[in-house]
This record gives sequence, structure tokens and C-alpha cells, in this order.
Amino acid sequence: MRGGEIKDIVMNQERYSLVIEATTTSNGNIILKLPRDSFDAQNDDTDTTFIILISKENNEPEDFVQVEYEEIGTSSDYRTIRIPLEEGDKWVEVIGTYVIPEFGTIVMVILMVGIFASILLTKNRFQIKI
Repeated sequence: MRGGEIKDIVMNQERYSLVIEATTTSNGNIILKLPRDSFDAQNDDTDTTFIILISKENNEPEDFVQVEYEEIGTSSDYRTIRIPLEEGDKWVEVIGTYVIPEFGTIVMVILMVGIFASILLTKNRFQIKI
């Protein structure tokens, strides 16, 4: 990021977005390299545009204004975008078409281990002996 500092980035699964909290001290831009397997904007396997919203006030939907961005790189694994910022911009929301939680794979593995353990314990506990 040029012209400021990023304080926090939060995933909003309900809106399929990333919300970035920043402090800007001058005009600049933020460059995001977005991994396609976690966050992207696609329709029928074709790239579509992200929706970029910026707010100077707070993180309330009615305070955001849509802005243009530039896509500066595309590969099969990443999309890289540049978002222009003005002095005083505080919140940036990047909306795509899907977002996958950071720990999605780990959660699924833990869930599967728990299910298998429950099945094995239940099976051994209620065995019928003849």
C-alpha cells in the first residue's frame, strides 16, 4: 500500500467480500494479489469485475461509494488489482462472487475425524455378542 497503512483485513462470507481497514495519509493505491482458490469474481468460469467500495467515515453500507480499479495481472492462480485511494479513505470493500474461509480445509478434516471416531466408538460399544 502506498499513501497509508493497512490495519486489518476481514472476510465477509455473507457479502462474498474482503473488508480492508486502512489509514491513508495521502493519495496512493493499494495492490491486492487475490488467490483464485479462495476469492474471485467469476461467472460460468469467466472472469468478471470485482465491485470496489470505499468509505471515509465508517464500515456502514450506506457510507460506501463505488470506485474503479485496474486489473494489473491475471494468472490461473491469482488476480492482481490496483485500487486508487485518496487521503482520508478508511474502509475498502472488494466484492467478488465467492469467498472461501481461510481454514476451510482444516475444518473439514477435523469434522471428518470426529465423525469417524464417533462411528467407531458407537460400533464397539453396542456390539451384539452371541
